[in-house]
Amino acid sequence: MEFYHGTTLSNARGIIEKGFRPRGGAVWFTTEWNYAKNRAEQKARRKRDKPIVLKTELEIEELRTSLGNGKIQAQSGIVAINERFRVQLLQSNSFELLACPVALAKWVNRQLGLYPNNGVSRNHWGIVRLAHWMNNRMKSGTGNRIDRHEFFEKGKQWLPAFFDKIPLNPERSPIQHLQNDTIAVRICLETQEEPLQQSKVDTSYDKAIADLSDENPKRRMRGLRSLEKLGTEELFDWCVLHLEDASVDVVCNALRIMCRCDDGYIAPILRYAESKNRRIRAGALAALAKHTLDDRERWFERGLKDPAACVRTEVAKLLPTLDRIEYQDLFDIARHDPNPVVKRLAKKRN
Repeated sequence: MEFYHGTTLSNARGIIEKGFRPRGGAVWFTTEWNYAKNRAEQKARRKRDKPIVLKTELEIEELRTSLGNGKIQAQSGIVAINERFRVQLLQSNSFELLACPVALAKWVNRQLGLYPNNGVSRNHWGIVRLAHWMNNRMKSGTGNRIDRHEFFEKGKQWLPAFFDKIPLNPERSPIQHLQNDTIAVRICLETQEEPLQQSKVDTSYDKAIADLSDENPKRRMRGLRSLEKLGTEELFDWCVLHLEDASVDVVCNALRIMCRCDDGYIAPILRYAESKNRRIRAGALAALAKHTLDDRERWFERGLKDPAACVRTEVAKLLPTLDRIEYQDLFDIARHDPNPVVKRLAKKRN
């Protein structure tokens, strides 16, 4: 089954070179390309990088057998894997992926079936020159339009001993047309052997994951709160993973934490806005009001006009994040609410 992982260009280079190496977190995949792309864009904005989506095939039951049931959690189209493993590059239309000496040298050697000891070195002047040329092209805004023939022409100019032996074959080149900013990789299930020294953060993370796997709903809620305290980068994704939890308390807890996340994606939350359970509806509408970029007023108004006071209160808590002049109508709705708590929140200022 196809899964996607949203990341940044610099991280994608590291993943292809060294594999997935979760430190204080899990490796995340989703069945929705749009979800992965959205998460990649959020990470890229924080790091001022380019968003990249890795596409791969995953068999969940095979992973459970290979890694152990405690290493993988899957639900709601989200998979979290708490293990390190290698990847093999299959296809990419992102020239930027090859625009560093390490990745470029590995690609050339792979095309010719060579190993690092008898292939081209990442320090070879031709590799360094070609990577430098690619970076300069992309900095000038032409990266996505580098012609395949031009790439091979430069390669033959600076690395004739190697590029003269590489056929210009679209099926063998990783520079192929895929969905924008998508890289196809293969997951290698043989886990990496090198041990990583655990830090206090890693230990706390492991305890939180153990809580999330517990049968007691209170432990699962505690696990999510622990991840929030740790500042886990994938906190929003962990919350999505628990939206289908059997316990209403866990679902509500996940929605409340989602509302406190800096970044989010509304698609997994939408159907919970229709819930007959007012607690779930309150958390969902508040999360939608927080994370919707283009139509925030719609969700605020819907939440502030809900018949349940707890729903109106939960959404009103976010009013101080809005500009009072631009969203004057929303503040007026809250100020005339029969519930004194909602009225008080409408007057509260940051």
